[in-house]
Amino acid sequence: MLKNPPLSQRCMVRVALRLLLAGLFLGGLSECQSAWSQLRPASATGGSPTIATVQINPWATTQPISPNFMSFAQDLSETHDVVGKSPSNMNPIYEQLIRNLVMYQNEPMLIRMLSDSNNSDNRYSGESLAPLYQLHRHFGVQFFVGVDFKDFDTNPSIAPQEAAALVKYLPGDALKGIEAGNEPDLWPGHSRPTVWNYSDYVTEYNSLAQTIGTLEEVKLAAPVFSSGARESAFMDELDSFITSEKSTLSMVIIHHYSGTGTEHPDYLLSPRAVCGDKQPMSGPGGEGCSGTDVRAYVPTAQEVALPLRIGELNSINHGGQDGVSNSFSSALWAMDISFAYAQAGVSGVNFFTPNNALTHWYSAFDFTHTDDDGGMRTYNVGHINPLYYGMLMFVRAVQNNAELLPIALTTTNDHIKAWATIDSGGTIRLVLLNKDPKASGNVAVSLSGYGNAIITRLTAPSYKSTTGLTLGGQTFDGTRDGTFQGTPTWESLPSEGGVYTVPLPKVEAALVEFWANIEADGSHIATTPATIAVQAGEPIMIQKEPNLYKSLVQQP
Repeated sequence: MLKNPPLSQRCMVRVALRLLLAGLFLGGLSECQSAWSQLRPASATGGSPTIATVQINPWATTQPISPNFMSFAQDLSETHDVVGKSPSNMNPIYEQLIRNLVMYQNEPMLIRMLSDSNNSDNRYSGESLAPLYQLHRHFGVQFFVGVDFKDFDTNPSIAPQEAAALVKYLPGDALKGIEAGNEPDLWPGHSRPTVWNYSDYVTEYNSLAQTIGTLEEVKLAAPVFSSGARESAFMDELDSFITSEKSTLSMVIIHHYSGTGTEHPDYLLSPRAVCGDKQPMSGPGGEGCSGTDVRAYVPTAQEVALPLRIGELNSINHGGQDGVSNSFSSALWAMDISFAYAQAGVSGVNFFTPNNALTHWYSAFDFTHTDDDGGMRTYNVGHINPLYYGMLMFVRAVQNNAELLPIALTTTNDHIKAWATIDSGGTIRLVLLNKDPKASGNVAVSLSGYGNAIITRLTAPSYKSTTGLTLGGQTFDGTRDGTFQGTPTWESLPSEGGVYTVPLPKVEAALVEFWANIEADGSHIATTPATIAVQAGEPIMIQKEPNLYKSLVQQP
């Protein structure tokens, strides 16, 4: 159980409560003086224009966010290079990067493991799958894992053998779905004849489902379409597939990449990169977007109680683009498109993170390793890329069972975005994104009934930066173990008649946390990252434990 939040977080709660209770003595504040010295006032940029206004109504109708929304997609063949070589030789850096995220998650992380192979490298053996199950034991992580559907037409015995191995070596609730191959809409002219079409796909899928269905324990994750514009004939049938195959499915999976490998360096700052651009049918859609998007299919999945996930997501296809996919702009893009998918009703996204840094610029992180004479593997940080910072800021914004809170954003600049959530304790978190490399200014936020706020910033030297990022004053630059380096810093933000003035420099993100005031009867106050209960007039610090699955999280 995560029973000891960092001192800096405990101090934020204690000082905020003291402010809100108008001088009521808390005790224990002396230990916070050092940490609280890092909290500086947020000063509006003098003479700068108001570049946007945001109106927040805490009583507006909210929209749920799937509790396992944010995750990765990885390659099953790279398990030993990323996750660990064995249960006794895990990659501690990878585990720390997982821990950084799951401490804010509302349910176990759901990781996709790509595979569409004939198992020639023994990736489905007990030895190969053991590190995945160990990750499940440590963090409650769950998986959906691919089997060889590509060769099903010539060797139909491989996929059920692989599926049986997955069920055997990932028991209990570790395995949430068996993925039916990978991107079959790209097979015509490659793995299948040129004339092979959706009807042929369904015929083969039904045979696969019937064969694997004898396992009974786990259903399929499908159809795993690439969703490319040239493959629209398959996506056009997605509603039909969901309806006709619902009894065989545990989840609906499609893929999305916004751009191709020849984009301008500032591509990910553009609104079209969030709309969906080169693959609009699997994009989240939204204001300013056009054409059919994922919102056309979500209702069908919801009608049959199936989650629809973007099981492979990233910025630019075919490994990404150096200087774009691994730049700070990817962090801003990742947050924006993730919120857009949540608003569209998508159940989650899995950012594709292969381990080859030379061919996959879009990975959130990668590792190197060395093996000693005894076979023990030592892991080292290769890169922790800007995308990971964006994922981390997103999960902080949706923690504590938060739901999307609709807001009114007024701006003439389409590179400025705002997303808000409200959690189970009444805390509102507002994510402000300035994706304009030239415009800076203040954002005026109107919100009544809340006290002082705290700002956590995600910054970089420029939108092209691949290093030099900080989240709340801390960075992963120079880390050897996946932990943040540096001293955390925040900014205090007072309310002036229900209006908060948030400075928003060019190409930056700000997470603004508004803590709920005492309720009308004075019985309690809700805040984060812990819950403070006021009982019989005396404040008492208690631990926030909204996520029972965290009892599975073990410190190695």
